[in-house]
This record gives sequence, structure tokens and C-alpha cells, in this order.
Amino acid sequence: MKNAVILFLFTISLISCSESSLIIDISESKSSLDYRHYEQDLFNINTEDLSGSLDKLAPRYPVFINGNYKDPTKLVQLENYLRNDLNIKLFNDWDSKIGNYNKMKEELNLAFSHYKHYFPDDTLPIVYTYISGINYEEPIVVNKKEILIGIDLFYGEDYEAYNQLQIPKYISKNNKYEYISPVVVRAFAQKKFASCIHGETLLDNMIGLGKLEYFVEAMMPKVMDSIRFQFTTNQMIWCYSHEESFWKHLALKKYLFSKDYRTYKKFIQHGPFVSSLERDSPGRAGIFIGYRIIKDYMDKNPDVSLNELMTNTDFTTIFRDSKYNP
Repeated sequence: MKNAVILFLFTISLISCSESSLIIDISESKSSLDYRHYEQDLFNINTEDLSGSLDKLAPRYPVFINGNYKDPTKLVQLENYLRNDLNIKLFNDWDSKIGNYNKMKEELNLAFSHYKHYFPDDTLPIVYTYISGINYEEPIVVNKKEILIGIDLFYGEDYEAYNQLQIPKYISKNNKYEYISPVVVRAFAQKKFASCIHGETLLDNMIGLGKLEYFVEAMMPKVMDSIRFQFTTNQMIWCYSHEESFWKHLALKKYLFSKDYRTYKKFIQHGPFVSSLERDSPGRAGIFIGYRIIKDYMDKNPDVSLNELMTNTDFTTIFRDSKYNP
């Protein structure tokens, strides 16, 4: 009976997405990003005339083909990349694992249409996709003008190459194509507001990273929490149903104001679960608490703009003014 009630409450929380104050009219800021798929062009070039082929690609892919790209050493490196068995497999498997970019483009165009609403003077980035060789530590690279997506990091948690490379399951579970858009938006925000996210204590960092999750929600207000957080449905249910007890645990154990990196790692970094909690708890559960603090803060302070929130590094005041009390 208890589980049924929890599931009902979680379902209500998902339905309430459609009534969120973050759902706004974006008709005046509707945008389409510039997408460039490096892997599609690169793996189909004429390798017998690599230098000439690069001349044709360079204007479209300056982020990848730049400088003295005709240097013999660089040409050999590129040949090795194109002949690498893993890279060939990753490219060949693109068709069955991804097939097309329609869903990603639709979601990111919608997200950055929201971004243009909140930040109308900003220039939108160019989005590149490429085969990273499974660089799982950096699936998304954000530069000043570009977003680079290692598309081979989104082939599904059970993709055989991930298992062969012994990537931990708690990492590979994030390698689902359905997660790609919130992962991109979060990485973009993390780069843009890099100096405004981290603080000294666990609570500071929970709030700072909670701002990122709120930003993702603002860009993708109709996307389910479980997709945005990259949690399973059961993990998301756990977060909502254990919010009060988890908060009390953090307070009673005096974790909130800890400056110990091990405490930070335990509650807000990726992991199979939070070691001091139940095995049903998701790694990064502390970020959920930070997000809930930010939600309360923004609900109680409707005049605060998204930019003001994201650039505010006074975590103590944010916490105080949130009146957070789960």
C-alpha cells in the first residue's frame, strides 16, 4: 500500500510538469541550431587522397580540422584513427544505435529556444557530433562557440563495447540516447556558469549543482525528472519519498557544512548508490536535494531572473531565503 501511494505521488509530480511556471511562450524566441555531423563526413572521405579530402571538409569543421592539418605526422594520426577497429565499429554501429538525429535536434532546438527567451542577446552554439573512441570521461565538450557531442557515448547502457572496456555500470547506465539532450544542456550551463557553481561546503555544492538541474528544467520544462536527472523511475521515486529522511540524515550526521572531499564525493558524484544510504538510492542523490532547495527559492522569490539565480554565489542566502523544510 505504501509503495502504491509513493508511486501515485511520483506520478502526480510528473503530471505537474505540464503546469510548471517554467512552461513559457517561446514563439518569439524559436530557434534552430546549426548541426554538423563530423563522423558522417569523415568516415566517408576518400582515404586515397586524404589531404585533398580534408581541404573540402576544413571549412565546415574548423574545430576538428585546423592549423597545419596537412603535416605528415597529423595525416598519419588521422589515418590511424580512421583505421582503428574500435572507431570503425563505432561508426558502423551508428545506424542501428542512433539511425538519425531527428529526436536530438527537435529537443535541442526546443531547449535553446527557451535559452534565447532567457538570454536573448547570446549567440547560439554550433553543435558538432563525432566519434570519440568512447571517451566516457568527457562525452560533451563545450567551447565558447561550439558544443561537441561524442555520439558513441549514447549507444545504450548494454552496448557491447562499453562492457568490453569494463566501464562501470553506474556510468554506462547514463549512455542512453534519450539522455543526450539534458546532458548537453547541463554541460552547456556548467561551462557558461563555471565560476558560479562550486562552493566550500557540501551544502554549497549541492545548491550550486542544484542550480544546474533547475537550469536544465527551465530549458526542458516538459521533460520528466527521471530523464533530466538520468535516474531510473525507482531511483526518482526514492528521491521524492525519502527527501525528508535524507535531509535529516545529512543534518544529523553534520555532513551539510563539511568541507571534506570524501563527503562531497559520496553525495554528489556518480556512483552506484549513496554508500551510507539504501542501495535503492541513486548516486548524486545530494544534487536532488540541491535542486529542491533551488525550486523552493525560486518559488518564493519570483522576481529573481534565471540569470540572477545562475550567477548568484551567495549559497547561504539562497538556502536561507528558500526556507527549505522537506
